Formats: sequence, structure tokens, C-alpha cells
Amino acid sequence: MTQGKKPVCFIVGIGPGGSPKWLTHAAEEAIKSSDIILAWDWSLRPVKDLVAGKTLFFQETKNYLQKEKEAAERARQTGETVAVLRVGDPCVSSSLSQVLGVFFDFDVRIVPSAGAAQFAAARAQICLDESVLISFHDGREDIKERKLKFMVDAFGIGRHLVALTNETQVPRQTAAYLLDHGLPADTPVLICEYMTMEDEKLYPTTLGAVRDTEYRLTSVMVVKNPGGALPRT
Repeated sequence: MTQGKKPVCFIVGIGPGGSPKWLTHAAEEAIKSSDIILAWDWSLRPVKDLVAGKTLFFQETKNYLQKEKEAAERARQTGETVAVLRVGDPCVSSSLSQVLGVFFDFDVRIVPSAGAAQFAAARAQICLDESVLISFHDGREDIKERKLKFMVDAFGIGRHLVALTNETQVPRQTAAYLLDHGLPADTPVLICEYMTMEDEKLYPTTLGAVRDTEYRLTSVMVVKNPGGALPRT
């Protein structure tokens, strides 16, 4: 590494992961200009032609943090540029603070992209600025109740709800909580599974029906507020 010059770390959003067509030109340029690629399996699929011949640090559940540290240390020693690949937008539900902590002494450049929230809003035909986004991807049981209460409060002031779900909080559990706290059973809901992928499924339904239905763990749940957002002042 050149004395006094920080190595560069791109944190790159690669879109929803279903196809290379959702990659931005900025994402492609960042990946091409990098020597080291840090990625999970599903974030490599749409960029496989761009990472050939580069040094790959492959993340799995059992070693993801260790691989981040190894990639950072390699770049510190060599001065090489790192691209950290993230499905969707790296500023949404992507452990951004953890990555920033590992690459604290790098010249970090975040390359944004469209992710699950944007695609779910498009499918549901709602505005994100009239919605609230809640992610349960962190699996934190200690704050889950606060997130669910926030959803109820947000709906009460006219907001749509966009929930990123996983095994810690599946749609039927969220629906049960919202129903128990006063939301009507006929509230319209759109469940989005595997958006932009070949097996994408969209389920227009109601909150009452979601409570009694199982969906894939990768689903996004959009609760549409029939009254819409509060009027702008």
C-alpha cells in the first residue's frame, strides 16, 4: 500500500439478484475496477462474468465476518481495491454498519441500487415516501416488539407498510400482530416472493388471509393503507 494513501473499498448494490439486467453502470464499473471481491453465493450470480480472475473471498453463514476481515487485511497489505457485493441496496438491511466497522480505515465508496423495498413498492404501486420500511432480517428478538408497534403506529397515521421478512418474523406472524392491534382483516396486502427471478410470485390478498397462510422466507409483505398517506402540508 502506498504510504499515506488509503485503499479503496466499494460497497456495491447489485440489484435484486435475479438478473444482470438490474446492475447499474456504476456497479459494473466499481466491480471491474476492483481486485478483491467479497461476496455471498447469491450476490455472485448476476456478476459472474465481471469477477472472473479476481481474488474472491466467499462468504457463508459460518464465516461471513471472518471473510470480511481477511479481505480487508489483504487489501491493507497490498493496496488493492475491494468490492463488497450486496444484493439490493447496500443501505437497506445489509449489515452496513458492520462492513463500515471492518473497513474503517479505507476510502469507502457506497454504490446504491434498487432493492427489495423499491421493487415491492413498484409491484404494489405505492410511493415509498408514503410508506415505512421495516426489516426483520437482523433477527433481533429484543427489538421485534418495538418494530411491530411502530408498524401499527405508522399505519395509524396513514402510512403503507413494507416489511422485509425472514424466519424470525414470517408474514403470518406480522399479520396476527397487526390484527390483534386493531388493523382491519380486509386491509389489502401484497406478498412478493423472489422478485425479478424466474419463479417470482405475487399474491394480492388481505391481512386476515395472510394470518392463515405460509409464504417463502424471502418474501416481502406490503400492507396497503386504504386511506393513503396524510395530506401534504
